[in-house]
Amino acid sequence: MHECRGEGGPTVLVAEPQALPGMWLEDRLQEAGCAVSGPYATCADAALSLDGAPPDFAIVSVDLNQGSCFPLACTLRRRGIPFALIAGSARIPAAFSDVPLFERLFDARDMVSEVAARRGKRGSGARACPMQSRIAAGEPLALDQCPLACRA
Repeated sequence: MHECRGEGGPTVLVAEPQALPGMWLEDRLQEAGCAVSGPYATCADAALSLDGAPPDFAIVSVDLNQGSCFPLACTLRRRGIPFALIAGSARIPAAFSDVPLFERLFDARDMVSEVAARRGKRGSGARACPMQSRIAAGEPLALDQCPLACRA
């Protein structure tokens, strides 16, 4: 398996609503030398964790509890934190075509390789989000509104 080891392995945020897959991700990342933040079952919990020490990378399931992952994905984009999505059969907006995508069943080596490849790239892709006021107000967003805004 590829490894994340090096000077202070990267911290990886895991947003996964199911307990067993969340623990599996946590175990595989730790075995590769990563520190893990999470797993978080909701977008809100994962987003709150960003106020502490921000992660170097995030692995986000699109089907989080209590709603879609896309507001979290937009927050990660605004902060320049690279991430990958675990999609399963969910529809992914075209605005996220540049984001690594994993099916529900994937090889842990591929995930760890993605984390290692993007190590040290935090902050390089930060973008302003014109939808921030709607997100902060808790207003509902259609599936594509937030991702398209983040591409602006």
